[in-house]
Amino acid sequence: MAHTLFNINNNSSMLSVAAYRFVSFIEGIGSKLQKRKEQRDTFKTLQGLSDRELNDIGISRGDIRSIANDTWEENNRRDYVVRKNPNLRGFV
Repeated sequence: MAHTLFNINNNSSMLSVAAYRFVSFIEGIGSKLQKRKEQRDTFKTLQGLSDRELNDIGISRGDIRSIANDTWEENNRRDYVVRKNPNLRGFV
């Protein structure tokens, strides 16, 4: 008798899977929108700083977009400068 009370057929399983995928899709869009908002806020904040303030925290104006998009890596940037100009080796 317990089998008849909780009879889950194939259609209800497919419906629950579709509902789960829809909810996951909407949550994904929400998280992407939140991340984009954080990137815009970071960009606007850094863009509003003066060149002296940016220099004080160790970045240049050209680095702002990559910092806001989380693609900036400080170590790679320093290695690139040293490799690009061998006269600076040991001083940077």
